[in-house]
Amino acid sequence: MDTNDLLRRCCALIEQQLGWGGSHDWQQQDFEMLSDRIAAETGIVLSVSTLKRVWGKVKYGNLPSATTLNTLARFAGFAHWRDFRQQQAAPGQSAVSVPGHGPEKPVRRRRPAWYIIPGLLPVLLLAGWMYQRSGRDTSVTDTRSFAFTSEPLASGIPNSVIFHYDAAAAGEDSVFIQQSWDPRRRFPVPANGNTYTSMYYYPGFFRARLIVGDQVVKEHDLLIPSGGWLTAVEQEPVPVYFSRQETIHDGMLYLPPALMESRNIRLQPQTPVTRYYNIGDLQGLMNDNFIFETELKSGYNQGSAVCQRVSLVIHCAGTAIMIPLGIPGCVAEMGLFVAGTSATAQEVDLSGFGCNMQEWVKLRCEVRNKQVQIWVNGKKAWSGTFTANASRIVGISYRFEGTGAVNAVKFARPDGSTVLEDTF
Repeated sequence: MDTNDLLRRCCALIEQQLGWGGSHDWQQQDFEMLSDRIAAETGIVLSVSTLKRVWGKVKYGNLPSATTLNTLARFAGFAHWRDFRQQQAAPGQSAVSVPGHGPEKPVRRRRPAWYIIPGLLPVLLLAGWMYQRSGRDTSVTDTRSFAFTSEPLASGIPNSVIFHYDAAAAGEDSVFIQQSWDPRRRFPVPANGNTYTSMYYYPGFFRARLIVGDQVVKEHDLLIPSGGWLTAVEQEPVPVYFSRQETIHDGMLYLPPALMESRNIRLQPQTPVTRYYNIGDLQGLMNDNFIFETELKSGYNQGSAVCQRVSLVIHCAGTAIMIPLGIPGCVAEMGLFVAGTSATAQEVDLSGFGCNMQEWVKLRCEVRNKQVQIWVNGKKAWSGTFTANASRIVGISYRFEGTGAVNAVKFARPDGSTVLEDTF
C-alpha cells in the first residue's frame, strides 16, 4: 500500500473522530480550527495551507513531509507514521471508509486524546465552544429548567469532579455531560439522574457542559489547579507523576533522564514528553496587560529529540499564549499562538525563537493593551496584537521533548508589582 492510500485512511480516521461531517463540506474556518487542535495535541503547527493540500482542497503534486505525516498520525492516536502504517493489518480493529474508495482495511481506533489535550486545552476552548454553538440543535427552547454545577474533590492532581445536574426536562432526549470543548470527553447520563463523577489527570481551565441531544443547555467554567508545581510525563491512560522532592533541587525545576529511566520510561526511540505545570490563582492578572519572564534550557537532544523543542504555555481562561523554542535548524516547524492570533514559520519570520538550547535561554513576554512583544535572550523575536477579549491568566506550563530545566519564573503587572515568582 502506497503513502497516498495510507494518507487517505489517516484523513478519514481523523474526520470520523472530529465528527464535523465529510471534509468535502469543510470551509476555511474548519481547517483553521483543525490546525489549532493539532497544535494543542501534538505541539506541532501544521498550517492551514498544508492541511488543505493534505485533504486535496489545493492541488499539490508532492507527498507531505515526514513531519506532516508523523504529526497527522499522532493526532490520529498513533505514536508516529510508522506505527500507523504497521497497525493497518492488525486484527480485530474497526474499518474506516474512505470517501470515494469504499470500505478500507481495519485501522486502530484512536484512544481518547483527553490525556494530552487538558495540558494545552485553553488554546482552543473558546474556538471549540463557538464552533459547537454555531451548529447546535435548538430544540430546547427554555434552558431554565436545567441545572448544572460541579465540585472538585481535591486541591491538586489527579482530581475527581462531581457533577450535579437536573435534566428531568429533557424527557426522552439523550443527556450528556462533557468535560470540556472536546466531544470525545462526552459521557451519557440518565435524564432522571442527578450526579456524575469524572476524572481529571491534568490541571487546566475547562468549560464543562450539560448537553441535551445536540444542544448545550448549561455550561460553566471549571479550573483544576495543579497544587503548586506539578511534574508529569505524558502517557496513556495515566501520566507518570514525580514529586517536588525529586524534581526541585540545585536551584531549578528539573527531571533527570536517569530518574525517568528508573521508572521504566524509555527515552528512545520515541521520546516522551515532560510537562511542568503551575495552575492556580494569579490574583486576577489579565492577559492584555502583564509581564512574564523565565529562564530555561533543554539539555536532552538524543535521537528523535534532536530539535530540543519546547512549548511554553501561558494558560488563560478560554485561550492561551503558546511560545515555541528550539534549535535554529528546526525553526521551520515552529508555530506561535497568542490568544486567538496564530503565526507559523511558513508565513512569518520566527527565527528569533531558534537558539542554543543547551545553555540557559532567557525569555520575556510583555503585553500592554493587547500589544505583544516577546524577547529571546534580549533580542525581540516577535511582536503583534491580538483582538480577542481579555481574559484572566490561570497559570503556566512547560512542554519539553524528553526533559528540560527551569530556574526562574516571574509574572508581574505592568507597574512592576510581582504576582508570582519562583527561583526554586
